[in-house]
Amino acid sequence: MSLFPLVGLLIGLILLGVRSLLALLLPPLLADILVIATLVVVTGALHLDGFADTIDGLAGGKDRERTLAIMKDSRIGSFAVVALVLIVGLKAAALAEIPEAVKSQALMAFPVLGRWSAVQLAAWFDYARSGYGTGQAFVRCTGRRESAISTLITAVIMVLIFGMAGLTTLLVIAVFTALFGLFFRTRLGGVTGDIMGAACEISEAVVLLVVCGLFV
Repeated sequence: MSLFPLVGLLIGLILLGVRSLLALLLPPLLADILVIATLVVVTGALHLDGFADTIDGLAGGKDRERTLAIMKDSRIGSFAVVALVLIVGLKAAALAEIPEAVKSQALMAFPVLGRWSAVQLAAWFDYARSGYGTGQAFVRCTGRRESAISTLITAVIMVLIFGMAGLTTLLVIAVFTALFGLFFRTRLGGVTGDIMGAACEISEAVVLLVVCGLFV
């Protein structure tokens, strides 16, 4: 978990390579859409699945037990379908609006901060389920040490990519992650693997929006 931001950087470098190749063949908008599609393929839609389950749980769950039960159900509801379209579309639209001068940096940065957010949830919040779940091992094996190491790695990466603007972006994601975790601590008593996946997806979209705000 300490090295999750480096995994994000590797994913970002893959996206950068794909974008550079596509830009030689296609208009910028189509290249950006296909880059987001590449992200889905590279990650196996793992975090999108968690995002969808989280949305379904929040939409249909009237209490803690019902929400967790819905989130564990592999079936997908209409709220989740709409949310998936919106989050993927938002990423593609935001990426398309980022100036070419900083697009390469953005492609490297947003997967890093998405995974950093998931690490912080695992480190600072309890596991919400009483029984076994996929996210339990991540929460159990992640603590303050992993939080600190991943934060240091992420801060260095962001400074190298964006300078002081990188630290600003990291701070925005830190605030989002804290509020996201506190919401689910109140609602469910902690976090799950699905919630960590949702945090990764939303953080990635927020990073792209922040870059748009800073550089457009």
